[in-house]
Amino acid sequence: MPNDPNHREQAAAGLEQLAALVRAQAWRSDGLPALPPTQAAVLRMLAASNEGLRAGQIAARLDVSAASLSDTLKAMQAKGWLLRSVDADDRRASLLHLSKQGRTLAARLNHPERGMAALLQGLDAADVGALLRVTQLLVGQAQQQGMATGLRTCQGCRYFQPFASSDARQPHICGFLDQAFGDAELRADCAEQAPADEALLAANRERFRRRPPP
Repeated sequence: MPNDPNHREQAAAGLEQLAALVRAQAWRSDGLPALPPTQAAVLRMLAASNEGLRAGQIAARLDVSAASLSDTLKAMQAKGWLLRSVDADDRRASLLHLSKQGRTLAARLNHPERGMAALLQGLDAADVGALLRVTQLLVGQAQQQGMATGLRTCQGCRYFQPFASSDARQPHICGFLDQAFGDAELRADCAEQAPADEALLAANRERFRRRPPP
């Protein structure tokens, strides 16, 4: 029923259930050490970064305090999963990288039969595209409400041009790559993302929320 006043409650309940399932799986062994969600998130984040990340960058993306993250990083380093190197841009700072053991563990975490990835296996490209579109909108809402910072989505990028293409199958344009692309290629975490300024971000959010005419 499209006008059901409880439709947002049902959507929220579904998302909460899925999040709970994935959090629970993160603590199960399945041949892996029991991992708190924050440690799993750090492993995935560092696995996607070739240059390494500062602790402050990780804390911002996870929206956790520096003190809380410090305890997590110390525990991971004690297990031999992390390495530190001097940041060439600021020799007083250090960059975090995964050790060989950490990369092996991250690869197992990112296996398509684990976590959210396992739940997406039965979806076709159109459904994945719809999910990625909604993910962009939800992350935008989270950022506007102060729940998240530092997330590297297309919607928050200065190179993103929503619905700027004349191709209905590939309605968006990535200015960084100078290519048109569709919803199924939207990125929730893009290494090339460059944060948009507030004016561009507001304009992109408004344009992205409006569906183009059929």
